[in-house]
Amino acid sequence: MRIVFVIGRILFALFFVFAGAQKLMDIAGTSTLIATKIALPSDLAASSGYVEALFGMSTAQFLAIMAGATELAAGILIAFNVAIRAVAVFLILFILAGTYYVHDFWNMTGEARVTNIAQAMVNLCIVGALLVFIALGSVPPGEPIESGTT
Repeated sequence: MRIVFVIGRILFALFFVFAGAQKLMDIAGTSTLIATKIALPSDLAASSGYVEALFGMSTAQFLAIMAGATELAAGILIAFNVAIRAVAVFLILFILAGTYYVHDFWNMTGEARVTNIAQAMVNLCIVGALLVFIALGSVPPGEPIESGTT
């Protein structure tokens, strides 16, 4: 069963590696999506000028790069079995925030609503898988994975 867990973990990690790489290869598209979906709170909006001056890019572009880098790094860490529980907790928060802001189907109608409900359900399934990683943690090499049957 250990090899099945390793293969499953690597295949699962590919989702985040691919998603992060896609965001980083299309920073303009990702930043446009972020700019249209996420309104910064007034306290943070006042600081966005500082971020733009410091990094020489819009806040949406900076967030697009951070989102892509986060997913890419998380995928690599999961694939290599590093800090699985911490990465899983972080990704759960990341996915729930993204689902709330980007897939806000409760404010949509028609085909957009149906599509975003489906994407929100996919994200919910990913959160479920991440909860399994929290439960199992980093299984040391050679240690059997308990089946849980009695």
